[in-house]
Amino acid sequence: MTAVVKVKANTVAIGTATNVYKASYAYVVNTNSAEQTITVANTVGPQNGGGDAGTIVLEAGASIIIRKQPTDTLASSSDVKATNVSRG
Repeated sequence: MTAVVKVKANTVAIGTATNVYKASYAYVVNTNSAEQTITVANTVGPQNGGGDAGTIVLEAGASIIIRKQPTDTLASSSDVKATNVSRG
């Protein structure tokens, strides 16, 4: 089943850390021909509203919706793109 989302901002490459326009949900797609690691980092500690930090591997051509806190950042290869979305 395909997820229905509402687009809230333009798509950005996450080659450098970005909060994706302060997204709570980010639609992320790997346009590279190889798997890419995505790093989620919290710029504010969980006690102050930040989320959990970690990494995830996204296969070539795959996409995922990542739930995060608005201040959390995403970083990966510049071939990985992210868009601020909300539930449709």
